[in-house]
Amino acid sequence: MRSAFAVIVIASCVINCGFAAAEEPTDEGEDSPVGLPGAFAKDYLVSRNTISPDKKFAVIYPTLETEEAASEANHPERIKNYLVALQPFAVIKPLETKWPYFQNESHGGLNAEWSDDGSVALITLDAKWGPRDVFLVEFQAGKLSRMTNIARKAHDLLLSNYRKAKAARYNDLFDFVFVEDASFKLEGNSRVIIDASAETSPNLMSEDLKPRDRAWSGHVEAVWDIAEGKFTSEKVTGAIRKGGKNSSN
Repeated sequence: MRSAFAVIVIASCVINCGFAAAEEPTDEGEDSPVGLPGAFAKDYLVSRNTISPDKKFAVIYPTLETEEAASEANHPERIKNYLVALQPFAVIKPLETKWPYFQNESHGGLNAEWSDDGSVALITLDAKWGPRDVFLVEFQAGKLSRMTNIARKAHDLLLSNYRKAKAARYNDLFDFVFVEDASFKLEGNSRVIIDASAETSPNLMSEDLKPRDRAWSGHVEAVWDIAEGKFTSEKVTGAIRKGGKNSSN
């Protein structure tokens, strides 16, 4: 009886310890609520792709069930992406976006690029065609000092060229969108290098364009100085697309 009991106890320990080990967060694991307290553990997941090198910071996003419940209650404003501290847990600040990422969002994505010293990060919310929001997050002495939507700053650089072209809008919500090859990259902890294309009609091939489409494409190359909080160089081009050729503005 003692042998049988010992076998049962050992087997139980192996099973339970195995499950406990599986719940420990790892960089390669799936997004999970492990480490989140209370209601956050029920409604949110930690994005593994956003965890800082020192494992102190990350972005959390709503589960699909939480997003659906908010939509059914007609309270989409309750859905947010939060920059959080993990050790111990604390909400630092929500990402200031109208379109936060949620679990299994169609065409959506969430990731972050951190500097080696963890003092700055680029947090990117992806959409169907390319990056929708790119947040530059800056820390000093382990505390958030500034958050800037760099994608919005790059968008504003293109705005004059787009308006001059008198192009049709992408849709009712967006005048134009960044497309797949749009690049926002950290250079150490001092600069953000931007090399990004934008379109009003990314779904139309040039050969399918009609004169009434007034499809515009633009491009911006710029450098954002992190310490100064401004662009130190910028180059913008744009044109109406016409049957495979651009009409320069």
